Amino acid sequence: MAAALLLALLLLPTSAAEEVTFTDGNASVAVSYDPVFRAGEAWFIDLVVENGDGYTVEAEFAGAEPRSKKLPAGGSASFSFPGATFHGEAFNVPLELRLLHGGDVVDNVTVSIDVSVPPPSDLQWLWGGMTVFWMGIAGYAGWLHWRQAELRRQLESHIAAAPDGGQDED
Repeated sequence: MAAALLLALLLLPTSAAEEVTFTDGNASVAVSYDPVFRAGEAWFIDLVVENGDGYTVEAEFAGAEPRSKKLPAGGSASFSFPGATFHGEAFNVPLELRLLHGGDVVDNVTVSIDVSVPPPSDLQWLWGGMTVFWMGIAGYAGWLHWRQAELRRQLESHIAAAPDGGQDED
């Protein structure tokens, strides 16, 4: 039961979106992102814009091509990094987020992202199979223990029922 619960917790997505806000005068941009980048899946950055005409948001991981999005005057927009941006697990990968106006940086922040590589599907089957296997071994060991205790009780009752009370004659 505990192994099944642990497996379910490992497979369920647990990260909630994080948000930072850029401001410049009347312009405001709320940048929302998932703090876990799952390698092999597109990773999105969502933007909610107020008075964003003429502004651009840029995001850059060290060693990866930066992504940018020209902002509408108002409303929402999004852009993404491809799943092939990362190939291995990494923790606290810095992501530079910048708000630009006329090509100049007016606000910026660096956030940390964790990169997760999902397990291959055959590994999930292996976990399930090994869980069943070890539960079977535990059940068999429990049955052997019960059977040994039962045989011990039978032996003790036969010895106690012997005419001499189970004592050897010397």
